[in-house]
Amino acid sequence: MGFGNVHIYLKDSFEYLHQAENITSGNSWYSGDINQTFNNDLVSQRPPLYSFFILFFKSIIHSDHFILLIQCLISVFIFTLVYKLYQKFGKETPSPYIFSLLIFFPTQLIYSNMIMSELLCQAMVFLSFSLLINFLINHKQKHLFLFHFFISLTILTKPVWYLFWIPALFFMIYLFYKKIIPISSFSYIFLPIATVFLICLHNYNQTGYFHYSSVKRTNMVNYNVYLTLAQKYSPDSANNIIANISKTATTKGSYKDFAQYIEDENTRIIKENLPTYLWVETKGIFNFFTDHGRFDMYSFFSLPPEENMNGLYWFYSHYGLKGVQQYLSQFPIGLIIFLPIIVLVNIFITICFLLFLFNRKIPLEVRLTALLFIFYLAIITGPIGAARFRMPVYPILLFTLPFGYDILKEKLTRKSKNK
Repeated sequence: MGFGNVHIYLKDSFEYLHQAENITSGNSWYSGDINQTFNNDLVSQRPPLYSFFILFFKSIIHSDHFILLIQCLISVFIFTLVYKLYQKFGKETPSPYIFSLLIFFPTQLIYSNMIMSELLCQAMVFLSFSLLINFLINHKQKHLFLFHFFISLTILTKPVWYLFWIPALFFMIYLFYKKIIPISSFSYIFLPIATVFLICLHNYNQTGYFHYSSVKRTNMVNYNVYLTLAQKYSPDSANNIIANISKTATTKGSYKDFAQYIEDENTRIIKENLPTYLWVETKGIFNFFTDHGRFDMYSFFSLPPEENMNGLYWFYSHYGLKGVQQYLSQFPIGLIIFLPIIVLVNIFITICFLLFLFNRKIPLEVRLTALLFIFYLAIITGPIGAARFRMPVYPILLFTLPFGYDILKEKLTRKSKNK
């Protein structure tokens, strides 16, 4: 399905749409088709906020394309907030290049125009980030409360954020230690904690298993465990090991036993292969910051997955230089030029972010806030690091860019003077 030559749906999109329908018909946020075989995983697969978002705007105009229009407007709003945040630090007229860099982040355009929760998640993340920055500037308690409120909404949008209350708690302890907040402010942290607990309790009542989302287990199998075993042995060996675990898990008597068996096996494999896992995790973090998002473009423009699922390294390792030529022949010449430029721009943004962390003109707490959000997501998304996973914190990276660039420019100027 799509309009023109682009597609606005992924497999995940239909789960959100099913969930919205099920909420309407039976007050359940099951994300599967109720006319098909019931799948316990789909009870907890998708937190409900994006489906409520869909329901709300469809009650105004019953069209998926209207949802996309709203998402595009929200996308513009987010980057307006980035500009406003610059102004709070004396960056009255940030150079146009900052926002022109969005040209080299096609993932933003793509997911603003797809029925996916990425854009809503990005909005919740940046609102919580900007509220915490505002608190650090003016010390108004309402901003600290709203930070925790929007973190709770973020948790209700994407499962990957459900553990964010842990680094947020440590940051609160740090602020208390620095006498920036009173002890009473710790009451706010119970908002995201309660959100996680209540969702887990809902899933327990529905499935008999106390957990936040089945996505955690799915990602552990498909990304963390698979890539670890494929790195150490081979893709075929990894698939066989995972298939055997899944086969044994199906013999367990309950959904709880099924899920816990797979999770225990995942944990065991990672512990037994920890050095290999840490290596693929490191590669994943590097990809998180540099990935050009070609898979997003494949999905949006409907390029044939049979021809494009394997990357350049796979073709080179299997067929040598002929494989590289075969790989590149799949792309239009414009894309061959565009993708490396995206990588270079991402490297530049990452360097500026790292330099931002050492810019002493910016308060330490502000730098720690950016670090908190960005590194949490980079680490927890695991070995599969991709542009899609970077999208929620991309506005934060753009916020840090001019402050890091100031240091870079200063270093380059000093170096040229010394020559």
